[in-house]
Amino acid sequence: MKVLLYIFIILIIFIASVILESNREHKNFKLTTYKLTNDKIPDTFKNKRIIVFSDLHNTFYGNDNEVLYKKIKELKPDFIILAGDMPVANSKNSELNLKTASFIAKLLDISDVYYGVGNHEKRMIESEPLKADWEKYYNIISSYKGKHKLYYMDNKKYSVTYGNRSINIYGLDIDLSYYQRFANINLTENEIVNMLGKTNPNEFNILIAHNPDYFTSYTKWGADLILSGHVHGGMVSLPFIGGVISPKPKLFPHFDYGEYNKDNSTMLLSNGLGSHSVKLRINNIPEIIVIEFD
Repeated sequence: MKVLLYIFIILIIFIASVILESNREHKNFKLTTYKLTNDKIPDTFKNKRIIVFSDLHNTFYGNDNEVLYKKIKELKPDFIILAGDMPVANSKNSELNLKTASFIAKLLDISDVYYGVGNHEKRMIESEPLKADWEKYYNIISSYKGKHKLYYMDNKKYSVTYGNRSINIYGLDIDLSYYQRFANINLTENEIVNMLGKTNPNEFNILIAHNPDYFTSYTKWGADLILSGHVHGGMVSLPFIGGVISPKPKLFPHFDYGEYNKDNSTMLLSNGLGSHSVKLRINNIPEIIVIEFD
């Protein structure tokens, strides 16, 4: 009996420790800086800075996200990229979604914002019960009169110009079937071309693609830099192993977090700034990505 009691006590302590650590990590965020070098990046972009984050999921650091806003403003980005899943596609989150929209709109006081589409935005747009919520959300982010402009990247391309030189930013908006659980649906280079057109191989092309699973196809299509999220770093990150589970769900996903390189392409996979449903993070502190053109 004593052995069982000791095991029970240890189990309770372990569970309590996990909960406390997860809560601690959810209340903090870190900065992850990448120095980006590529022969196709124009000289006029040297020392320019991009802020990237994904999977906010209605998480608030301070009242109305004032702590997060202040940090982003301190970093003085030349532009901001959102890699999808800012709201939560659930009718219970209607009010929080609108608060998140107001925070995103306020970012336009800092710089231009390029907003990529995640599966939660897509679900709000296509789900009949959530369409009205999406219209309110989109109205807030699109009608805010800030100093800068918001670009909603639903299979869109925009060019960013400094001096007389430009780079391209594409935003991929894929069907919800590509996020389907317990399924592996292929996304081909030709399908991406049908959605976004072809790239100019002589120009530097950034692709906002929420789902990292199709890294090889993004590379073949011609993306020089891919910015992704969705996986939340695998929720629990084990030393020397990495993330434990993806939203698929898939145990020990190949793409969980960090930098990946293939041929001449780089993917930066954010672990996100928030969580939803199962709010668990261990050894997986939320992050803001800072990209500096070297």
